[in-house]
Amino acid sequence: MSIDNDRKKSARSARRRPLASSVRAVIHDISRSGLTALFATFFGAIAVFGIAVWLVERSNADGMFASPFDGIWWAVVTLATVGYGDKYPASGFGKAAAMAFMIGGVILSALVSGTIASIFVERRIREGKGLQDVRLKGHTVVCGWNAHADSVLDGLETESPDTPVVLVCGMEPERFDAIKAAHPGLDLRFVRGDHTQEAILRKASVQQCRSCLLLPDESGGSGASNADERTILSALAIKSISREPSIRAAILKADSEQHLRRAEVDDVVLHGEFTGFLLSASSEDGGLPGAARELLSFSSPSRLRQSPMPLSLVGKTFAEASDWFVRAGAGVLVGVLAKEKPVTLDDILSANSGAIDDFIKRKFAEAAIDIGADQAEGGKARLSPAPDYVIGETDVAFVIGGSHA
Repeated sequence: MSIDNDRKKSARSARRRPLASSVRAVIHDISRSGLTALFATFFGAIAVFGIAVWLVERSNADGMFASPFDGIWWAVVTLATVGYGDKYPASGFGKAAAMAFMIGGVILSALVSGTIASIFVERRIREGKGLQDVRLKGHTVVCGWNAHADSVLDGLETESPDTPVVLVCGMEPERFDAIKAAHPGLDLRFVRGDHTQEAILRKASVQQCRSCLLLPDESGGSGASNADERTILSALAIKSISREPSIRAAILKADSEQHLRRAEVDDVVLHGEFTGFLLSASSEDGGLPGAARELLSFSSPSRLRQSPMPLSLVGKTFAEASDWFVRAGAGVLVGVLAKEKPVTLDDILSANSGAIDDFIKRKFAEAAIDIGADQAEGGKARLSPAPDYVIGETDVAFVIGGSHA
């Protein structure tokens, strides 16, 4: 199926991203450590001594140093302590230069290897303490930590195991080590600090991430009393850095939702929002909480999930799309996420372009005003729509069960 092929391609590209990001980060650290100058000295010494020995030894009848490359070859072999013995200086001056080069080469080699080792050791220490800048792209950033946050990582490990995750909170490094060990299938990174601060968010490369999950933060001595306020500040800080990532937030108080909506957060989940419904709507025979648990459990084969809508179903009715999902073994289609395009000036004005409409359009153009520029493409969940509902190009499917590997 085309859906499966697209997912496999995205998974392969996601696996390559962490390696490429790590290489870029190491190169960045090397450039900052002064190792570039040390390498220049290292290779410069090879060139200088190699050419010097060639100049001294080129007149010898044995012909060992017939060209400058022979001198450089000798210098590399000598410095690498390989000792082939195919080329060696015979004159006194050449031997003296070789001795100086050997002694200096040992010192240079020790300096280079020691500097490289210290870069990796320092980087590992800083990563463990959450102080290292994370250089990733297309990753997920999780801001905040609480007693229920571990289940969020369980979900990410199940749904997107190839996507790196950066945890931003004030927990102790030892606590993060335990969390990382509990999720071996997740590429988990750590940035320690206040996730309401732009500097900390930039350390997590939030400007290049794919999505941000904001959790009520109880780490680092932060209590639940002001958790929602910190979530709101974090959402505003992320939006000030980049408007590209999708943001989903969990809150403790219903009053906080309106502020997050103003901050253009994509999804808001209220803690305990459905507890009353699950307890009161269940019949005497029970079963409703269990059914809801099956739908919302990552370990359940019948869980509710989002799935891309196949292009072949665009323009078809909901009834036809439901039949296709069942026949293809892709699950049971229960609804769609209908994405609505921003309202533009053409939508407001009449279809028949008259003089007044042309005048309005010209004035808006002169003032460089675009009505739909600041409007994000919204989405509305339509569960069990009418059978004749027509599937749109941007619709996303809500599916129960089925194969989605």
